Amino acid sequence: MIKGRRSKRRRSPVANLTDDLVVEILSRLPARSVCRFKCVSTTWRDLFSHPVNRMKLPQTLAGFFTKHDSETVPWSVPRFTNVSGTGLPLVSPSLDFLPVHQRIFLLDSCNGLLLCSCCATGELDMIDYRQFVCNPATKEWVALPDGADGWRGSRLGFNSTVSPHFYVFEFFRHYGLLPPLFTGVEVYSSETGGRVRMEYELDNDFTPFDSRFPTVLFNGCLHYLTNKAFVAVVDTEGKAYRNIPVPIPGEQEFGFIQLSQGRLHYANFEVDGEDEVVRLVVYILEDYDRQRWTLKHAAEASYVVGPRGSYEPGWLSYINLGEKFEWVAIHPHCNMIFYTVEWDKTLMSYDMDRRQVQEICNLGEDTRETYLPYVPLFSELQALHI
Repeated sequence: MIKGRRSKRRRSPVANLTDDLVVEILSRLPARSVCRFKCVSTTWRDLFSHPVNRMKLPQTLAGFFTKHDSETVPWSVPRFTNVSGTGLPLVSPSLDFLPVHQRIFLLDSCNGLLLCSCCATGELDMIDYRQFVCNPATKEWVALPDGADGWRGSRLGFNSTVSPHFYVFEFFRHYGLLPPLFTGVEVYSSETGGRVRMEYELDNDFTPFDSRFPTVLFNGCLHYLTNKAFVAVVDTEGKAYRNIPVPIPGEQEFGFIQLSQGRLHYANFEVDGEDEVVRLVVYILEDYDRQRWTLKHAAEASYVVGPRGSYEPGWLSYINLGEKFEWVAIHPHCNMIFYTVEWDKTLMSYDMDRRQVQEICNLGEDTRETYLPYVPLFSELQALHI
């Protein structure tokens, strides 16, 4: 080596980029790529976890958790389907990072977190089971303390833009009624680690929870659709807050609510005088305080739900709709609906802007009715630290 000269190591061009520019570049990549790049270095991991940057990175709908009957075990097994219907699953549906994962029951999902119940003994009576809230993207988890006795309807509430903490709403049954109804709720808070319990009288102030219908966390409260043509609202203290009438009266067997683009959406089907399903309608809650809904979209039911073969008049009656159609999700960030049709549970999408129907993939006739939309969350949460 010539005296006075030093060898120079070539510096990576990426090192010259500012944090803001790195985030801007990564925000244009698919969620799967962002998940991989988080492992590049601790600097990038911390960059992704910053609350401000987290809002810029892709956290859109990645796919759906589903439950399927199994030929080898007497309980359902979870699977994950990418929103495209192709490729390897973004996350492992086995959730094998949990301390107990031999028998998993998917209960609910909300903004990147998953609520599940796991049985440690494998017994069918579910005596020895535990509930977990986990983040499949980061493999963080927390075990919940024991809650209400008996069979429960459990729902998860979480919004990372407001708080790193989550809530679990557990509606419990009143077995003195026939049929037994969910007439009370326990709410677990990850911030306090405690529960509050509320029991209700069956009057006009409380509408019983129905586990068949979806729930939405909105404005800091849990919203759930009821068969009384209301969206019932319960706050995080378990108090019945209000009832919001839905635009279509009557039974809500095919009603559906979701949060999309910051608005509460309600979807259902209209029927004619002969109980023939004629239109798909989607409303948004335009004025929350005044409980005012606005029609956002309408489409011919035969076009959206129609068979993949020939269309015969009279085939789509209100009674037959339950055999041909199931809601899956409304996309959280665009005007797209996901649903399944026919006996083989073909996953479909309907683009409301383009009025286009697309067949995504076949989920299989062994698919159960639970469809949990999943939006990956790459930040580490204080609420899930153990």
